[in-house]
Amino acid sequence: MPGDLRGDAAGHGAGVVSAHDWRRCRQVARTGTVADALREIGPLRAGRRRHVIVPAGPDAPAAVADPLLAAEGLAVVRRPAGTHPPDAAEAADAREVTLATAWLRLGLSERLLDDCLGYLHGRTTGDEPLIGQQLVRGELAEIRMDHLEVAAVLDDAPPGDAQLLDVHRRITGADRSLLRLFGASGFVADGPGRVAYVSELLADAYAGGHRDV
Repeated sequence: MPGDLRGDAAGHGAGVVSAHDWRRCRQVARTGTVADALREIGPLRAGRRRHVIVPAGPDAPAAVADPLLAAEGLAVVRRPAGTHPPDAAEAADAREVTLATAWLRLGLSERLLDDCLGYLHGRTTGDEPLIGQQLVRGELAEIRMDHLEVAAVLDDAPPGDAQLLDVHRRITGADRSLLRLFGASGFVADGPGRVAYVSELLADAYAGGHRDV
């Protein structure tokens, strides 16, 4: 199963899965729910923090109450504590989750761009739609270029660790730029800002470690 991090019968970590297998996370995140996109990855126990973000359910009792995550069908749970230092297979699993969540976050950022385009088409300043303003169009073009460059890096086989961290940072930057284009509506609890918030939490849980993304 793509993204299965449970390991084999001998207890070894799952083998590295190619980046191609994670592209579906991008599509599901763009057109479906965040929880469904996470299910494409499989059991997320290889995070770099003490807690992980998973689809909510009876088998995932929340360790931290977060209404914004709950509204997206997600929960923060404690990662099972290891009894020994991470071995090479576990390190590979953690890196693979960093890669998978990058694809997922790209899909969320593209969804945010889709919603932003609809918003800008429906808003006017004077008699002109906001989408027609040169500065707005220029910023949208830069965000779209970020998306294309991120996808190109993720298509590498495989991207390096520094590239993966840069990808997560660029997605975060693109999302924050998009929220500014939404104006105040981008920062309400039931608005587009909620998905951007969840996306940043995913980056912190699965790519952050001791470095900001």
